[in-house]
Amino acid sequence: MRISKITAGALALALSFGSVGARAETIYMAQRTEMCADIAGGRMVEGTPIQLWPCHGKAPQLFDYDGRTRQIVARANRAFCVDDVVRQGLALVRCNATRMKWTIDSSRPAIRSQDGRCWDSLAMKTDARTRIVLWPCHGKYNQQFSYF
Repeated sequence: MRISKITAGALALALSFGSVGARAETIYMAQRTEMCADIAGGRMVEGTPIQLWPCHGKAPQLFDYDGRTRQIVARANRAFCVDDVVRQGLALVRCNATRMKWTIDSSRPAIRSQDGRCWDSLAMKTDARTRIVLWPCHGKYNQQFSYF
């Protein structure tokens, strides 16, 4: 992970949560640290897509990683987790109905599913509103996501 590229907003967010037990974090692109995983429109509704959006550190970009259940939980509404929705990409799903278990690999950086696929920006785009999908891991820039 390239700490020197962390945005001021992400650093302030990390410092504001300090060593609190369950911390909200942002998930950002390692090669474009100004772009974060974002709940589209801030809508805490089942099926809302997960997309790239400029980092702002507000509720739609705050997630908790639960190492016990290996779920990525929406901080603004803990009933919702990030999951893969067939033919749609990553989206909010009720946490009690998720299929995916996530591993956050800070050495790559990558977020992997239990079936060996990685978070991937659709069609290798890094623009705002680009959907995040699961794709076989290849390690290129569009699969390099960090959790901070």
